[in-house]
Amino acid sequence: MQTEPYRFASLPQEDVERIRQLEQRLRETNGHEVTLIAYEQADREETASS
Repeated sequence: MQTEPYRFASLPQEDVERIRQLEQRLRETNGHEVTLIAYEQADREETASS
């Protein structure tokens, strides 16, 4: 999977907990494990040096 020009998002713990809660609700609704991954757009300088 191509992730450029993205990087893993730096999130506050509160947002991480919200994602975990949503994963749990999706698991309960759909009957299978779901993993959500947060990305944020990388700065142009970061993508140029990669």
